[in-house]
Order: sequence, then C-alpha cells, then structure tokens
Amino acid sequence: MAMDSLGSAILIMLSFLGLAAFFMSLYRKYRLKHYDVPIRDPRKGHRFFMTDMFTSTIYCNVDECQLVHGAKCDTCGIYVDDHSMKEANKKIPCKTVSSKESVMHHHWVRGNLPLYSDCFICEEEIEIDDSQPALANLKCAWCKRTAHDDCAKKSSACDLGDFRKMIVPPYCIEVKWVGIKGTRQRHLVVKNVRHPAIEDWSPLLVIANRKSGSNEGEILLQQFRGVLNPAQVIDIQDISPENALAWCNLLPYVTFKLLICGGDGTIGWVLTAIEKLKLKTPPRMCILPLGTGNDLSRVLGWGEGYSGLMDVTGILNVIRKARPVELDRWTVNIHHEKIFGLARPSKTLIMNNYLSIGVDALVTLNFHRQRESWPALFAHRIINKFCYFTYGTKDVLERECKNLHKKLKVELDGQEIVLPGLEGVVVLNIASWGGGCQPWGVASPDERLKEPSYDDGVLEVMGLFSSFHIAQLQVGLASPLRLGQAKTVSLTLHGGNAPMQVDGEPWEQHPAKVTITHRGKAAMMALD
Repeated sequence: MAMDSLGSAILIMLSFLGLAAFFMSLYRKYRLKHYDVPIRDPRKGHRFFMTDMFTSTIYCNVDECQLVHGAKCDTCGIYVDDHSMKEANKKIPCKTVSSKESVMHHHWVRGNLPLYSDCFICEEEIEIDDSQPALANLKCAWCKRTAHDDCAKKSSACDLGDFRKMIVPPYCIEVKWVGIKGTRQRHLVVKNVRHPAIEDWSPLLVIANRKSGSNEGEILLQQFRGVLNPAQVIDIQDISPENALAWCNLLPYVTFKLLICGGDGTIGWVLTAIEKLKLKTPPRMCILPLGTGNDLSRVLGWGEGYSGLMDVTGILNVIRKARPVELDRWTVNIHHEKIFGLARPSKTLIMNNYLSIGVDALVTLNFHRQRESWPALFAHRIINKFCYFTYGTKDVLERECKNLHKKLKVELDGQEIVLPGLEGVVVLNIASWGGGCQPWGVASPDERLKEPSYDDGVLEVMGLFSSFHIAQLQVGLASPLRLGQAKTVSLTLHGGNAPMQVDGEPWEQHPAKVTITHRGKAAMMALD
C-alpha cells in the first residue's frame, strides 16, 4: 500500500515537472518570436546623472540654493543638490513617456534658463532681476521654448518644437504591464502607438551603447533623452535591437529613421536584426560614428568619427539633410575541407563592408586578441589606431603570410585569377577600407573595370603584397593590385591556415572554400 502511494506521488511529481517544462518551452518560444518595446517605469522618478562641477550659475530646483556640483535629470533638465534627489522624485514630475491626454501640453521647468533667452509669447528678452527668486521663469522640456512666468499662463498647446517630425508625442503612446506581478520580470511596454497627424512625420530611434568610446555613448544617450521622447532612445546594454525595432511593427506603414551611435560592428548587428524581423517598412539608418575604422560611415558621408564638438540639436539638423540610399549586403558561405573523411561545420556570415584573408586580417586578429586580454586599454580611438600601426609594423619584419598565393585560389564569376606573389586578398563592397583608405580609387585606368559603388551588386577584389604595401596604400604612395570585379567571388584555401576577417571580426581560417554572393539591400541614409 505504501509502495502504491509512493508510486502515485512520483507520477504526480513527474507530471507536474513535465507540465512545467512544457509551459516554460512555450514561454521561451514566445519570447524568441515576440518582441516588445520596454519603457522605464515612471515610478522610478527622474533619471539623474552626477556632475562634478557646473560651468554656469545653477540653482537647485528643490530648495533653490546655488549649486557647485550636484545632479541633473537628463530627461526633463531639472538640477538638484546631491541630497535632494529623493525629494525631487516626489515633488517634481518628470517628462512623461506616455499620456492619456488628447492634447500636448508644455512641460515647464522652472529656472536655470540659457543666457539671453527670449519669451516666445511676448517676444521680449527674459532679463535677470535681482528682486526675483533664484528660480524664475520657465523652459519647456519638449519644445525648448522659454517664457516669463506670467506669459506662460497664456500659452497654448505645445507643438514639440523644431524637431516635432522626429518625436513620438506622449499622447500617441499607450502602455501596458507584462510579466508576473511582484517579480523582477514585470515591466512596462508600449502597447499601441497612433499617428500624431504631423505632416511628413518620420520618428527617429536612437540606438547607442553607453559603454562605447570614452563615455561618449552615455553622454549621447543623456542628451537625446532631453530632446526626444525617452522611449525613442535605446541603450543596447539594456534593450536588444530586436526589441528597439518593435517600434516599426507598432507603426508598420510609417518610415522610421534609425540613428546608430557606434562603429561598423554595431551597424552590422542592427542591420541583421532588421532583416531577421522582416519588417513591412524597414527603418532608414543614419550613423553617428563612435568606432575606430568607421569605413561605412565615411562612404555614406557621416564622417570618420564623432568628436563631441556637435550637440544633439546639430546632429538632428544634419539628419534632416540626409537622403535615402541602398547598401548591398553579401552572404559569406564557408565550407571546410574534409580531413580523414571529417570536416568542420559549415559557417554562414554576412558582409557589409569588406572581407580579407592574409596580412590585412592578421593585423586585425592580433589587435582583437590583445583587446580581449586588456579591454580597458582599448577604450579610446587614438589608442586603437596606434595599436593597429604597431601590429602592422611588426608584420613587416615577420611576414607571417608570405606565399599566401601558393595556397589560395581566387575565382571571379567562376573564372580563376592567376595570382602573383601575394600576402593578402581583400574583397570590397564599399570604397573605404582600413580606416579611411580608398585603395581602388574613383576610377580605374583599366577600361574593363568600372568605378566602385556600394549599391551596384558588384564586388571589387584586390591583392596586397605585404604589410609595407598596406602602409604605402594608407598614405597614397602605392596602388593595389586590382584583381577584378565580380558578382560572385570564391576563395579556396588549401594547404594550411590563414588569418581571415569579415567587417573587422577576425579568426584563424582552416582550409575551406569561401563563397560570397549577393544577399540583398539595406535601407540607409547618406549625406552629400
């Protein structure tokens, strides 16, 4: 009898575990296929960041004392003393992400106005009067207009200011809670978004990594939250690109613009996420370069690297001048040779910029290994460039890729190319390579080769003789060996390993056949 009871208990337990496993698998499947746009819980109050020293006269929005150092909310712009943050969260509302109002109201913040501000209602200068309290007059956290205290009472609805066509107004956003109540997984997400009836409305999503560069990513995120709806500003340390891009599913017939603050690797990551989601109207990507090479950014006119000299309003004005273009993307299939009847697994990659094998990839691989060992050392663009130069100089003496041409076969559209003594081969989709070098040139002396373009479905293939040859190309003292142009490129490596890289991601490649074919086009924005 006792044995029967024990058996029944075991069966019940196994059934329970089976059901739990089943529902857990369903939940994981749902999470893999379903993406929400998470937003910050408004109950957390302001989003403060600390400032060691204010460069102008600033007063606390809680007790009105003058501040030398303290905290600022990056969303609504209030300033507080270090010890007043909790009180500010209770007494002063922050700029809201969503609202049930049908009209957009100004979000007035008292005091600390910019110098030489004008009242947008009476159009007179807002003068500093010693008889007034320290915190006098108002500034709207949305439209950035300033007003006298008395004049603000006469103001009408807020029109969101100069960048209204890029902003998702709070009254257009409906939110909901998801997850189990009382657990850490419970959070707010965007349930629905409606069109605000703004002419030529094309909202902007900003995607950045707060750890990018020497704190550049964090500063940019803070500044963009102050201008846009904070829900439009995404830190990919907290939210995946797929979740960020769910905005496009909420408004499937609206063309979003997407500002990527990062390097070529971040751009490729987001482009792959866009392709994965199969959006009805893919967003058009703009670039704020924070990486080291930034070759795609250079080709599309966004510059070689963000210097921090331009504020976010200047960046938004530049975005308004950009034009839509298409960027070719390529599939890289790698099929390894069989050794004793066994082969390594095949691999498929995506290429946006370029692929290389040999000496160029060796420099990237050495840099990558060192960066993984000392990640804190490689946080600045100048240090990265110096290390690239060091590894290139080192290989001039060691020549690790000597005689690469003896173990590499290159085929362009099925036709084999006879190789001279090379140490590297580069396949280009864009004209810029190696951090700004344009080796192919704007035109070729060979009439059979046309000017390169990032949207023509054709790749350029060139050969490198040595690391010293790369250095000569960088300063314009040499020309590459132009092997040809093709719609399909095949590289067959045999008789040994060789360093290889795709868009700056390097590895040691074993004998294999590498085939590069056209994958499709990505929607981008470019500057003239």
